[in-house]
Amino acid sequence: MKSIFRVTLLLLMVLLLQACSSTRLVTRWSDPAARGEKLGKVLVIGLFRDDLMRRHFEDEFITALIAKGRQAEASYVYMPDLQAYKDEKQLEAVVKKVGANAVLITSLKDVEERKTQVPPRVEYVPTMHGYHGYYGFYMQTMTPIYTPGYTRSDKVVQLETRVFSVKDRKLVWAGITESFNPSSSGEIIRELADAVVSDMKKSGLIQ
Repeated sequence: MKSIFRVTLLLLMVLLLQACSSTRLVTRWSDPAARGEKLGKVLVIGLFRDDLMRRHFEDEFITALIAKGRQAEASYVYMPDLQAYKDEKQLEAVVKKVGANAVLITSLKDVEERKTQVPPRVEYVPTMHGYHGYYGFYMQTMTPIYTPGYTRSDKVVQLETRVFSVKDRKLVWAGITESFNPSSSGEIIRELADAVVSDMKKSGLIQ
């Protein structure tokens, strides 16, 4: 009974961990020619309809970039209403005013409910009884515990981020992240900023 209880508890812990939010890069690309190029000052733009989410996103990214030794500016300071900046020259004027040599843009790509079928499995666990020699030990450590299969449902949020060099307008980094079962937009944003900025550093775009 104790062995069954331990296995059941372990399975519950695994399920709880699977239900927690986690953000990971599922697709990423960086320009090898841009490696070593210092992105000294980054203009961060969050293309979100919710203004509060946009401000939170841009502030979180600025914090992550500054922690890596870069300068960064939030677009909401210069472009409070994104709908009013649809003209290319207007955006160029903001970039020039900020003095940015890179522009980071993130947008929502998709939100979906993803179902995964987890197959049944058999676990073999040790017991704590007397063994009566090696044969008893062998037999008692072969006690099977059957776990039935189940269907897991996950809410998946996909965000796409692109980083452009202002000097030649080239794309230097791009990536798509997936966040599983987020409890809040704030949780997604924190994990997203960490994943993207960390990969930009690995790619050599942030020294």
